[in-house]
Amino acid sequence: MRRSVSRISGIFIPVTDMQRSKEWYIRMFDLETIDLSDCCTGLAFPGEATFINLWKVEKPAATQFDAGGGVRIPYYNFESFDIEYSHASLREKGAEVLPIVEDASGTRYFDCLDPDGNKYGVVK
Repeated sequence: MRRSVSRISGIFIPVTDMQRSKEWYIRMFDLETIDLSDCCTGLAFPGEATFINLWKVEKPAATQFDAGGGVRIPYYNFESFDIEYSHASLREKGAEVLPIVEDASGTRYFDCLDPDGNKYGVVK
């Protein structure tokens, strides 16, 4: 069967202060800058194909959705090699991290907030 698309090439994260957010994402995740413009900064993990695009907005925008019952789910996750190390490393670098949780399937994860309050998950 022939596919119409091959992969997700990027995610877009709304940010209110491009310089602050660019520095934060590079420091937290060791990303490389791959593209710069007035409205967008493209970042990538070294050697990876998916880009993280920081997009300049005037006011914060939702990066999570309501799953019902008071549960808010981030639109995107970062995958961790070692959840304990990721949690400790991000906290040491100054990120606001929530406690590590294990769900019923045994998946361990935690949520983290960027400088705009964008919530994302880190999963193992």
